[in-house]
Amino acid sequence: MTSTREQYLNKAAELTAGDRDVSYGEPYHNLTNIARLWTAYLIGRYGEFYMDNVELTAEDVAWLNVLQKMARTFSSKATPDNYIDAACYSAIAGECAGKEEQI
Repeated sequence: MTSTREQYLNKAAELTAGDRDVSYGEPYHNLTNIARLWTAYLIGRYGEFYMDNVELTAEDVAWLNVLQKMARTFSSKATPDNYIDAACYSAIAGECAGKEEQI
């Protein structure tokens, strides 16, 4: 029998390499678009001075999504999906970091 950790990681690998790529496209491009929209929102909401010439990246978005999943575990209604999705986003953050270094 596999451990809970293995089950979560196996499911995360299945999701990040399968249905979600088909549904949302390649993660780097999708998260880059989200980063651009979040950056524009933050500048519009708080002014350019707030961002101090900082532009969010695809890797930032992935890590921020990990934090979102973490926050959901603070609830008594946390589900395995929170842990699985956090593993997915963590792996995607690493993938995005590698792609951003190449640019």
